[in-house]
Amino acid sequence: MQIPMSRILRFWVDVEYENIKNQHFSRAKSELIGQILCEFEEAGDAMRFLNADGRIAWKATPRMLSRLADAEQEAQDDLADR
Repeated sequence: MQIPMSRILRFWVDVEYENIKNQHFSRAKSELIGQILCEFEEAGDAMRFLNADGRIAWKATPRMLSRLADAEQEAQDDLADR
């Protein structure tokens, strides 16, 4: 079953999944993704909401989006300095 989530959050969940999948090879992908989403939620990086279909979906929090924007700006500034 596909867990509905925003494009940005899906990207970072996939990155984290790739980082931990070899440590938990006996667990199903959907179980690991659920664990990652819970960890992101506890850290304040993800939140649940009801989508237009009335299903629970996930999206990145404004806090996470702000941190990503800051990191992107910092990377651009570093490139400009070179």
